[in-house]
Amino acid sequence: MKQALATALFALSALLPLRGHAADVTLEVEGLDASRLQGATLMVAVFTEPASWLRQPQAGRRFSLGAEASGGKVTVVLKDLPDGPLAFSLFQDANANGRLDMNAMGLPTEPYGFSNNAAGNFGPPQFEQAVLTPVVGVPVKVKLN
Repeated sequence: MKQALATALFALSALLPLRGHAADVTLEVEGLDASRLQGATLMVAVFTEPASWLRQPQAGRRFSLGAEASGGKVTVVLKDLPDGPLAFSLFQDANANGRLDMNAMGLPTEPYGFSNNAAGNFGPPQFEQAVLTPVVGVPVKVKLN
């Protein structure tokens, strides 16, 4: 009995490192405002839980946009993300002020988007609309609005 328990615990402990394994995800982003690339950045927020959606990202990345984005498209790699389902929120920070600018009605004035190209009704999409499970070697495509 003790031998069987020890074997089971050993087998479980061998699987534990896989749970927190870090993954790399390639994002192919299109819809950048090519007229506002000078000094602009692509801001990416990564979410793993519905409760933290659009409030507290698991990870955040900032990418400088330059000549490689001249066609309104850019490919970036997000490194060391948690395995499992993820949802992304992105925007082109055209004036590099670190936030998504809004007009007087609360509508974004900078290009933005979500994984699965999710869109909400009268507001942002729900986590469930944007969540996906990345596949190794398959880029996640996002079109900014």
